[in-house]
Amino acid sequence: MEFIRQIERIQLLNKLVKEQRTGSPENLAKRLGVSRARLYLMLEELRDYGAKIKFSKKLNSFEYQDCKEIDLRFSVKVLKEQESILISAGKK
Repeated sequence: MEFIRQIERIQLLNKLVKEQRTGSPENLAKRLGVSRARLYLMLEELRDYGAKIKFSKKLNSFEYQDCKEIDLRFSVKVLKEQESILISAGKK
């Protein structure tokens, strides 16, 4: 379930950045339930996908640059055996 928790963290991070109400890095890390170092790794991962994020001292918040938000989509689907075979090219 840690994977789902990580998705929830990223979704909350996106929401707070979009609304420009993250607070300080320390407060944001605490709110997400991660260390400050982990928070910066999460931000770097988003940057790797092309999101431009900076911290505004004036707003005391992280904010997106050149975009309003990022579109996050996650789905989970239970595959039947035949679907699994098709995806893995017939290998089990």
